[in-house]
Amino acid sequence: MSTETKDQLRRQFFRQRKELGAKERQRQSEQLAALLVQWYRELGADQRSTQKVALTVQFGSEPDTDAVLHALHADGVELWVPISNADRSMSWTQWYPDVPMEQSKLGPIQEPTGERLGPEVVADADVIFVPALAADTSGYRLGKGGGYYDRLLELLPKLADNVPLLVTPLFDHEFFAANADAFPIEDHDLPVQAIATAANGIVWV
Repeated sequence: MSTETKDQLRRQFFRQRKELGAKERQRQSEQLAALLVQWYRELGADQRSTQKVALTVQFGSEPDTDAVLHALHADGVELWVPISNADRSMSWTQWYPDVPMEQSKLGPIQEPTGERLGPEVVADADVIFVPALAADTSGYRLGKGGGYYDRLLELLPKLADNVPLLVTPLFDHEFFAANADAFPIEDHDLPVQAIATAANGIVWV
């Protein structure tokens, strides 16, 4: 499938998110947040041994992660959020309530200030919530096109013996059966372990 066709699909999924409307996006986001927080709290001690979680700060029409950040911080969890670099790598910085924010040099996104560290800081996290525009029942995801998380997923086994749990939160309509051919899968794509939606809960793949 051509790059142009993948870009068309991305535009389609972005459009569908906007068409959901702010009220429906917030409704699903609230259900997702409650689901993810409860799920993390109920993990066995061996699965949350570092009390460290990595996830994105919500931007635009994405699922809202604010409630997850605040709830896990209140539980004493160490939270790390990504910073996009010009070379399409990611750095990571800590998030906490009222952390100072600044606009990204790469776009109209507010990012926490603070020390930027490399991927090794999240390689031992209990969970990394991996964003996407869509995903299927085999765990493959369609990202925004920058390849940031693809590179991270490739690095993780080289940085830690135990790879973090990889979970992708989505709106209900963005989760597809693997045989639906909703988006192309390429050789370099790496799957996550679970997809979370308000309608289906957490689905392990």
